[in-house]
Amino acid sequence: MTADSQAAVGEGRAVAYDTRLATRIPGELDRRLRLLAVLTRRPLAHVLADLLARELPTEAELADRLQQIGSGADDRR
Repeated sequence: MTADSQAAVGEGRAVAYDTRLATRIPGELDRRLRLLAVLTRRPLAHVLADLLARELPTEAELADRLQQIGSGADDRR
């Protein structure tokens, strides 16, 4: 988190986050994320990281899936 965004948190302002991600998140979802960050008094980046960590498969699960895909591709040859 930058010094500016830390200061923004202390002042109760909305916290900026990576605009590359922000431009791809629908407005309604963006508002919900920001409200959740305000309600939980946590930086937006932390809220987003926790949500993603909870919803995304683990690295081990993804590796297993990739191996399964690789095994299936080998069988078709």
